[in-house]
Amino acid sequence: MIWDHVDSLISQFGRLPNISFSAGDARGRLHSYSKGSTTMQTPQILASSSKFPAALAIAGAVNKGILSFDTHAHEVFPWWTSSSADKRSAVTLRHLLTMTSGLILETPDGGDIACLNFTDPASVKTPVEDCAKEIYSRGPWKAEGPGKVWSYHSLHLQLAGAMAAKASNLTLPQLLHTHLLAPLNLTSSFWLTNFSAPGPSDDPNPHLAATLVSTGDDYEKILYAVLMYTLLPKAIIDQMEEDAYRTYPHLRPALNAKDLSLQFYGHYSMCTYFECLKLTGWDQQCYAAGVHADPGAFGYWPLVNRPKGYYMQFVVSYAEVLPAWLMLLPGIAETEAALPAQCLAPLRFAVQPWAEAALGKNVTDPKYSLPTPIALECDLAKPEKPPVPTTNLFGGTVGNGLPPTLDPSKLAELSAPRLA
Repeated sequence: MIWDHVDSLISQFGRLPNISFSAGDARGRLHSYSKGSTTMQTPQILASSSKFPAALAIAGAVNKGILSFDTHAHEVFPWWTSSSADKRSAVTLRHLLTMTSGLILETPDGGDIACLNFTDPASVKTPVEDCAKEIYSRGPWKAEGPGKVWSYHSLHLQLAGAMAAKASNLTLPQLLHTHLLAPLNLTSSFWLTNFSAPGPSDDPNPHLAATLVSTGDDYEKILYAVLMYTLLPKAIIDQMEEDAYRTYPHLRPALNAKDLSLQFYGHYSMCTYFECLKLTGWDQQCYAAGVHADPGAFGYWPLVNRPKGYYMQFVVSYAEVLPAWLMLLPGIAETEAALPAQCLAPLRFAVQPWAEAALGKNVTDPKYSLPTPIALECDLAKPEKPPVPTTNLFGGTVGNGLPPTLDPSKLAELSAPRLA
């Protein structure tokens, strides 16, 4: 059977001893495979793979007609300027979801914004609108205006969530529950806000872009719903999957190591990339391929192939730890967060043609190999368990869910640099 070869490829990928995989199409799941201690029921910290689920919940408010993707922030928040003399007056929900609002950070997290400092337990207790005010007043609005510069970090999505929650007269947890968790029956998914006692909470300011905990089984429900337009109608999903570089023809990435290197995935839409890991960079073929992916900093890799009508996901949480001497080189520390997905890329692209054949689709074989600098980093990196809980998350205590050598009191401190 063709699926046997897919399983063999995953089994022989020695870099990761613990990983699960699933794939399906309009018929639902057609295959899954697990090796090691990871199963489709194992809770995973998704890091940046949190972004698209959060965007779907925000788009749920758009679908209800509560606001539109082109609603200005000042139409929702009375304290947000509407003066044309201030470039922030032009910011819309669309800018925020495509990360083109004008906020530019060299790091993929929340920068020095206190309400997004999730090493501080008080940050998640901040009212979400107060957090939005802090980003508005203290954020790095460095671009010449919205729609000009793309920069990948957490501030845009937190503002977008605050906008949708305010317009809906809901708390942010209620927004996530109403438009995502409840409709898809995601019973094993929540945004982590308490690292010492992980589990669902009503904390008003979850870090939308980085702290979703889910399982392969749950995330597969998201992928199927997006593929089949069962959560949101095609008209909404079409806008979410549009290339931001087409929406804003003069868009460019921020001129820092992190944003330039993250183009490794391809152009961006609303909290997903057009997957295009090519040595030659972005071209029209990447757009036509229509593969929408949201890889996370711990290697989780979900995708929907729109033209061919299927989804697949690599269910994994691990960290790539580089030697200390390598981290001293310019640009390495800023790009390290993307390394787990990049080092997983050879497996992802080796699986693609066989999975497509097994699914009965037209087969594309990317014949992908890592670019030399990234291949060298992967050779030098040491794969490790990420310093986050991976089991027993739903009982309300950490306990056996931690790697045996990890001090629970250090969990948040160790996790913070990689959750973006």
